[in-house]
Amino acid sequence: MQVRKQWNFGFGTIFSLIIIYFIFLYSRDKGWAVLTFISKWYLIIVGGIIALSVGIILLVILFSLLMFLIGALKLRSLNKKHKKSQKEYVDVEYKVKD
Repeated sequence: MQVRKQWNFGFGTIFSLIIIYFIFLYSRDKGWAVLTFISKWYLIIVGGIIALSVGIILLVILFSLLMFLIGALKLRSLNKKHKKSQKEYVDVEYKVKD
């Protein structure tokens, strides 16, 4: 059985970003350049990956909603055109007087 590691973003990743952010603030305050540099790039890379994945998900949802709305509006306009093209007829029986 082969087990492979998958990329997962969960509470642990969010928690580590919060901790690294406080480490970044503390090291910047103390003047530790190396730790500030490492923590800043960790925040940029991991935060960027999370922001990119969330952005892609939001774009897919927005695009799907837009396609749904366009389809609903086209269906509605087709339905209105169909109703306008139908003429109303009244079925009446009549007698001709002699």
